[in-house]
Amino acid sequence: MIDVYCVKVGDKYDRSFVEKLKDGVSKHLKTKHNFHCYTDRPEKEYDQPVQYPYLKGVWHKLALFEKVGKNLFFDLDVEINGDIDFLVWNHEDFKKLHVIDSTNWVSNSMGQSEMKFATRNNTFINSSVMRWEDSYSIFEKFMEKRDLYLRLYEGIDRFIYNERERLGLKYKTFTTNKISSWQEDVTKNTIMIYNGKYNDIRPENN
Repeated sequence: MIDVYCVKVGDKYDRSFVEKLKDGVSKHLKTKHNFHCYTDRPEKEYDQPVQYPYLKGVWHKLALFEKVGKNLFFDLDVEINGDIDFLVWNHEDFKKLHVIDSTNWVSNSMGQSEMKFATRNNTFINSSVMRWEDSYSIFEKFMEKRDLYLRLYEGIDRFIYNERERLGLKYKTFTTNKISSWQEDVTKNTIMIYNGKYNDIRPENN
């Protein structure tokens, strides 16, 4: 059994984004699974209430690492257009956290020196799609100095990437060519990431 998660906190995304993602997962993930929405406003039977209401926005994604088992995560601005069973075929792939390598679109869009990149605590990974089995230690290490990391980083991608050596955070990046960002000038793929462009994929516009 696979558990599939998304996070809906605050008002940026309305419920239609959750339903669209849920429908996409149901249509394109044939492996037996349960869908969950981790939210500050539970209203559906598949909703799970947030456990740390003092966290803001994307930081709730880290709390999902308390979930042990075969887990997938998708951001609400992810669009699923085809079979995603390739994410779950090999059970060994769950043993280490997997995130997306965003080097291509970060390098193309930033146009800045390595010094500026470092001083802005930027990142070459993206957590719009994640796979894990037991990554609780990442959340545990974050909580030990939570207030510091919340001041230092804009989100979990920057935290994981920039603290990976100091805290020994273990992760791999997906090796598939079936995940793309619109920032790569790609218009269609099995999994499309529309980070920062969510208004363009509102369900009523499709």
